[in-house]
Amino acid sequence: MSSNYVSSSGLTLQSLSDIVTELEDGFKAIYGTDINVTANSPDGQMINLFAQAKMDILDCINSVYNSFSPSAASGIVLDQRAAINGLIRSAATYTTVVMNVIATKTVTLVGQDNGVLTPFTVADPAGNPFYLQVGATGVTGTNSLTFIASVPGAIEVVANTITRITTPLAGVTSVTNPSGALSQGVAEESDADFRLRRYVSVSNPSSGYLSGLIGGLLSIPNVLHAIVYENVGPTGDANGIPGHSIWPVIDYIGPSGATGATGATGVTGSQTAIATEIYNRRNAGCGMTGSITENILQPNGFYLPVKYSYVNYQNLYIHLVITSLNALHTIDDTYLKAKIAETMAYGINEIADYSEISSYVKTIDPYAVIISGGVGTTGPAGATYPYLPPTSIVNRWVVQSANIDIDTV
Repeated sequence: MSSNYVSSSGLTLQSLSDIVTELEDGFKAIYGTDINVTANSPDGQMINLFAQAKMDILDCINSVYNSFSPSAASGIVLDQRAAINGLIRSAATYTTVVMNVIATKTVTLVGQDNGVLTPFTVADPAGNPFYLQVGATGVTGTNSLTFIASVPGAIEVVANTITRITTPLAGVTSVTNPSGALSQGVAEESDADFRLRRYVSVSNPSSGYLSGLIGGLLSIPNVLHAIVYENVGPTGDANGIPGHSIWPVIDYIGPSGATGATGATGVTGSQTAIATEIYNRRNAGCGMTGSITENILQPNGFYLPVKYSYVNYQNLYIHLVITSLNALHTIDDTYLKAKIAETMAYGINEIADYSEISSYVKTIDPYAVIISGGVGTTGPAGATYPYLPPTSIVNRWVVQSANIDIDTV
């Protein structure tokens, strides 16, 4: 049998040392057993070149073999495998922000909707451009207008930091953002998150069960998280769910930056898709509750009100007191904040665990020693809890670098 083969046990491949040994034996069979095949000899170096070339091919074969499983695939191949389950990777979304534009005379501001290459543009301190979404005429005095980031992704916005005009216009004297992001953009769904969502959604074919309902909801494009609470008792429970009813909670982010979170608009299409999925998969006679109501037309010609809620985003504040094991090593606060904000992601009603955060910091910077700290719902003084659930079961923690405080001692 070949040294490299596929059997009922899976794929078997040679190691690099096995390949080197095989080539050394082949060379000795041709040139004699006294040939010098040590690593620093000409023949030994040639053998290592051939061995590495073969190893590269075997690594490619291993990657192709593993990519047939959605649990090991990545990139475009993962997109193809997940499509078999009816799933599409959630696209990146754009950060939007409300800006106060101050003009000393009447001006016309060109927006993205005007079809020009360069609409009226402002930029944050990092140089990230934000375009005016909708053009405005007869602008004078102070005007609140919505701007959108030029590129999708997790571009964070801190209040009163976007003050630079990159397309100067006579009469426009200043701009500023009185608050943070109107809607926070997110990066394209990562391979790890997409694999997890696909894994949960394989319960999709089931019918009449919570796992099937959750799987169906997660199969809707741009639904990032979903949870379904159930009250099997005859009367209302402590969470306000009526007897024999369910409460689906959805985290939806649309491709244009629209979000299902409280206070946002522009998600009408998603509301129908979500309500239809709930209608198709709920148990017959099961009641529903939630802040969103969508009427679904039944085969009998009557409408059934389907209820659910969108998630509320709640800021998680993190406080870390750190020192270094090495006196010559400097703790990079900015880098740590960015990595924590990028990596610490939470599901709906998921508890924030400070020990998990501190352990992650240690993997980023092995010299870092976390002396104290905690998580909370306010700034450093209030971030003292070792673990903390969101204040409501419909909330989801959101981590932004601006809400992470690191004290180095």
